[in-house]
Amino acid sequence: MRSRLLFTGAALMIAATAPALGADDVAQKAQGAVELSNGTKVPQNPKLPRLDLTNQQRELIRKSVVSEHSDVEFHLKSTKSAKNFIPQVGAKLPKGVKGHSLPPAVLAQVPQLRDYKYVALKDQVLIVNAMTKKIVDVFPETKPIT
Repeated sequence: MRSRLLFTGAALMIAATAPALGADDVAQKAQGAVELSNGTKVPQNPKLPRLDLTNQQRELIRKSVVSEHSDVEFHLKSTKSAKNFIPQVGAKLPKGVKGHSLPPAVLAQVPQLRDYKYVALKDQVLIVNAMTKKIVDVFPETKPIT
């Protein structure tokens, strides 16, 4: 009986000291928002700002990734299904195609690319949103951009 009384007392103390969840808190938790220690609320799926690369930045990326030898190979089982994929802005990468981190030299000069990956596919460089795997920019891999 004594242990039951202790357990009940402990449960009541925990319930009394725990903060009550208001309607706003419940709605935020349902949406998956995260609250930082400074009180800022960050959505679970934040949208990245629009990426507007200049031709000079594209050329920097092209020169850096052309030496990486990271082209997608279609004879692999995991990427065979991507053989007929036509890369275009807004399209989602096909299954099995994985993005690569941009080289540190590129990120040092174009820091807004840190949340993006690249894919070398069909003689093109694709810049991909790392969270959604959607293509945000496409440019030729093999010829200089002017």
